[in-house]
Amino acid sequence: MKNLTQTPNPSKMMNQTAHKSQPIIRENVVDVTFDYDAFKFLKGNRPVDEKHVRKLVQSMQQEYLQRPIDVNENYEIIDGQHRYTAIKELGYPLFYVVRKGWTMKQVQVANSNTKGWTINDVVSSQSELGNKNYIAIKDFCKKHNVTIYNAISLLDVKERGNIFAEGKAKVNDVKIAEKAFYMLKTLQSIVSFRCDRRIIVYAFRKLAENRNFDFQIFLKKLEYQSDRFKPCIDTKSQIELIEEIYNYRNQNKVNLRINSK
Repeated sequence: MKNLTQTPNPSKMMNQTAHKSQPIIRENVVDVTFDYDAFKFLKGNRPVDEKHVRKLVQSMQQEYLQRPIDVNENYEIIDGQHRYTAIKELGYPLFYVVRKGWTMKQVQVANSNTKGWTINDVVSSQSELGNKNYIAIKDFCKKHNVTIYNAISLLDVKERGNIFAEGKAKVNDVKIAEKAFYMLKTLQSIVSFRCDRRIIVYAFRKLAENRNFDFQIFLKKLEYQSDRFKPCIDTKSQIELIEEIYNYRNQNKVNLRINSK
């Protein structure tokens, strides 16, 4: 079947799913095909969300809007992998536009205007692309069964602005992160509230790198002050509370707030 170069009548196209038209490369022009297998997912793109696909399938069954997906010259999908998956399942005509030279950078720009990337999406994407810092985050999560957010806190990864989303975030001392995780795990067996709250997690990350803090001393102080230790509204307040408990009945007070923010 000859590739259609003009937008066809959707009702007519629905009756042609038994045929396939080979996709052709024409830059920045809307083309249409039934050859779904000619297209592929771009390495590093976020995983397909099956729930989102199900919503699209239901919506398309009610009304099929001929919105093209964006692909590069290798037919790697830049924008529209969820729509592509739904269209393929339904056997509807696939409208597409070739964008020569587009890469993961354009994927992230495109998705910033549609269904936004989650932190999990970014970590999965960058890990697949071989980014060692994001692989370290993913491995830490798997090893200790912690959330992405807590792994980021324990590894002291900066996630503000576009640095994290662009794959430029750096993992700091993993040994310190392991030390902090040990503290939290031990603490959880003593207190009644959850110690995986992000404020508590980041507070102990900061304490783990503070040479003035001896965790064993803190545990001994908790033996008769456990009722004083509780979650606080921010990291600074949390460390201040820990300092008060730590210095109880000490003649020489220890400053644990040096590294807190």
